[in-house]
Amino acid sequence: MAAPFPQEAYTITTPRLIIRSAVPEDDEALYNLLSTPENQPFDAVQPGLSPEVMRARIGRWKPMTAAGKNAFMVVALRETGEVIGNGGFNCFEDDNGTSVAQQDGEDGEDGVRRRPYLTDTGVVLDHRHWGKGYGRETLCAKVEYAVEELGCKVVRVETADDNKPLRALMASLGLAEIETKGPVSY
Repeated sequence: MAAPFPQEAYTITTPRLIIRSAVPEDDEALYNLLSTPENQPFDAVQPGLSPEVMRARIGRWKPMTAAGKNAFMVVALRETGEVIGNGGFNCFEDDNGTSVAQQDGEDGEDGVRRRPYLTDTGVVLDHRHWGKGYGRETLCAKVEYAVEELGCKVVRVETADDNKPLRALMASLGLAEIETKGPVSY
């Protein structure tokens, strides 16, 4: 475990991608990503989205990230900086399923901040970038970071049964053998 937890912002760099905490300047890119139906074939596009709504949402994410509740991130091409997706760590929990997020002024027992036992992650990519290996690269990088840097023992990746592309990606990573079915847990 080399990375501090929690952090004000996260950055994970891969050969082709930068996976980082969203910043206000990502508002337009996130709006375009999340308001394009082709990017959300297994979910409805959220009504009422606008760049302004996204900017406000990004502002709300920052304190949650700093407290260790979650870390909402964007996926950007390393070469150009273009945002092509999103997906971060949806939660950080202990082995009882309780959030390890710090409350204002709280440092945990004996002043030591708790490290997460479990996180949940996923990825949404702009449909124009599907089939290029970016989903695999993103998931692998986030799982490695969660385990090696943050000390997570469990990294959960959830999706609906009808999301065959993500389920196929997870199977190609060897996760089909440990697949379980149940309600979405976050």
